Amino acid sequence: MKDMKSAYTNPGHGVVRPLILTQRTTTGMLNAPILFQETCLGIAQDQSQLVMRRYFERFSPADSHWVEYIHSIPTSEFIQWIMTHGHLRIECSDNTPSSQMQAAGETH
Repeated sequence: MKDMKSAYTNPGHGVVRPLILTQRTTTGMLNAPILFQETCLGIAQDQSQLVMRRYFERFSPADSHWVEYIHSIPTSEFIQWIMTHGHLRIECSDNTPSSQMQAAGETH
């Protein structure tokens, strides 16, 4: 089986591992091929690209075939897309329990 994680590993301190989004293994009857699928999300070593990999493998003792689809987008474009299309939630220090207790205990 191909080692997908090696593509995301930075040598030394600060090792980056992909986030596995889905992973599935299917086995059929005895002597039938094993089907393996994995989708993971990672970041390029220079952090300029967000990378999604979709890996498919059909394995049997007689032979093995795999294919990997690699999708990437510049990190800055992805951040801009999230800010434009994502759900915004705003939190601030005024909403924390300790601030509320402090405010409730104050007398003016």
